[in-house]
Amino acid sequence: MGKYFWLLSFFIFSCSSREPKSPEFISRELTEFITDTLYFEKDEFTKNLPTKFSFFEKSDSSLLYCWSANRLLQYAYPSGKLISSTNFFAEGPDGIGAYISGTLITDDGLFFISDQKEIVHTDLGGKVVRRYLLPAVPGERLGANFSTMNGNEMSYNAESKVLVLADVPFVLKAANMSYRDWLWKLDTQTGDFATVGFGYPEIYKEYYDDPELGMFSHTYLEDKGLFVISFAANDSLLLLDTDQTLWVDGGSTRSLTFQKGKTEPRGEWTVFLPSMETSRYKGTQFDPYRKRFWRYVDIQTYKLEEDKFKNESSFIVLDQDFNKVAELFFDNRKILTTGFSTPNGFYLKLAEQDSDDREAYLRIQL
Repeated sequence: MGKYFWLLSFFIFSCSSREPKSPEFISRELTEFITDTLYFEKDEFTKNLPTKFSFFEKSDSSLLYCWSANRLLQYAYPSGKLISSTNFFAEGPDGIGAYISGTLITDDGLFFISDQKEIVHTDLGGKVVRRYLLPAVPGERLGANFSTMNGNEMSYNAESKVLVLADVPFVLKAANMSYRDWLWKLDTQTGDFATVGFGYPEIYKEYYDDPELGMFSHTYLEDKGLFVISFAANDSLLLLDTDQTLWVDGGSTRSLTFQKGKTEPRGEWTVFLPSMETSRYKGTQFDPYRKRFWRYVDIQTYKLEEDKFKNESSFIVLDQDFNKVAELFFDNRKILTTGFSTPNGFYLKLAEQDSDDREAYLRIQL
């Protein structure tokens, strides 16, 4: 890990906005970097396609897979032609469960976080390979939520056969501040789980019970054994490995305002109401082909008139040494915020589609 951290030593931790010093830094509209549109055809059973696809290079073809409504869809790339659809079942000997809180598609098959009870590993045809009971958590965690929500995608190393997953709080509570086991590694050969620990910064005591600002997201870099942690109200990113931690600048050039939401009792229930106006950092995504991180930040949403809103969001783009290279601005009501990578580009889905027979994804070249 040390060989990666010396590259970062000139960064200093900061929680305020700043203008990058690099003259090569790009600050422009995301739409300026759209170079093409990829259309995926839909069959009669598909209402909506997801934002994420998994790219695989086979001996004689390039393929994209996605998970949609208990089906594994296989597409040709770059034509977007639907090749096959495989149904998976919730129950029975090959049942994957009724409530799936995370899915990962790999060359070794699919992994599902099922019913908050187990990891189910299947082959690409839907046959269960193995089941792994999820670990129990201590009382101060106040109930686990193993999930890919908020940009906490699972990852898998085909050589080591290790699966990485996250336990993501719905809202942060005081008892959680001393808790550290937010990330887990599953050795799929032995069935053993191991934790990867980090704690929330003290500032998050101000954001208890907020379903937006108490969140974290992570990206795992398998080749470096490095976790990149993004907190909702921190400009900086936390880099974490087994030996040390380091904070690096990953913030927006805009001035951000982190505004806590409210709670409202309704009978026996408590409703958590996030602020519409607050800024918040969301997920990070790594493009392995161009070695770029894409960190999404919702900068501001404000009302123009009755029932009409305007949003400003951006992607802060960093290189593999965590130098900021760009900030690209867009409206998250027009372009969705989670994408996928292929050798030809990084793709984001259009929020509004103009056809029932196909869906459009924008190719971004930076």
